[in-house]
Amino acid sequence: MTVTDPLIDEYLDRLETATRTLPSARRAELLAEIKEHIEVTLSQSQDEGEATVRSVLDRLGNPEDIAREAGAGLQATAPAGGPAAWRADGQTGGRRGVAAFELATVILLLVGGIVLPVLGWVIGAVLLWASARWTLRDKVIGTLVFPGGLAVPAWYLLFASGSSTCSPDGTCETSGMPFGLTTTLTLIATAGSIASAGYLLHRAGSTAT
Repeated sequence: MTVTDPLIDEYLDRLETATRTLPSARRAELLAEIKEHIEVTLSQSQDEGEATVRSVLDRLGNPEDIAREAGAGLQATAPAGGPAAWRADGQTGGRRGVAAFELATVILLLVGGIVLPVLGWVIGAVLLWASARWTLRDKVIGTLVFPGGLAVPAWYLLFASGSSTCSPDGTCETSGMPFGLTTTLTLIATAGSIASAGYLLHRAGSTAT
């Protein structure tokens, strides 16, 4: 343990106490995001002494203010029935619009590159990083596993598979990748894209409760 550990622990304890009225999933997500932000910021600094840690925590703001803003954000999306109705029914009021946004984002990441070559997937990636629903780790997974979505395996099948051309004298030439390699790459890209989309939908659903 370093001299800065108690400072970080105290800050996170204050945040945990201040967010006790938030839904459990949102509370856990917020704590994880703040902790991750502190760790990433300190890892990029050459000096991790007490002064640097205090500076990072000061820039984050008071834990009580962070909790207050998080609570205000939830109230802004709550239906007319009040916070209790919002917590009881994740598909009513403002939650319906959020669910549609998340679903559209995942669909664009999965098949947007087929509907609008390259651009469709890029739009999905932009929406993913603009959303506050997913964590940094979720966004990295959604972007890198598998870039391009199902457009990549479709490209392998249509353009990268091998083909043979024979001349009148019976000489044949093969171009493109071997069938076995094309099939393997297609399966990997398909599995990665579907798994990534499923993961994002699962994370969106778990943080909405």
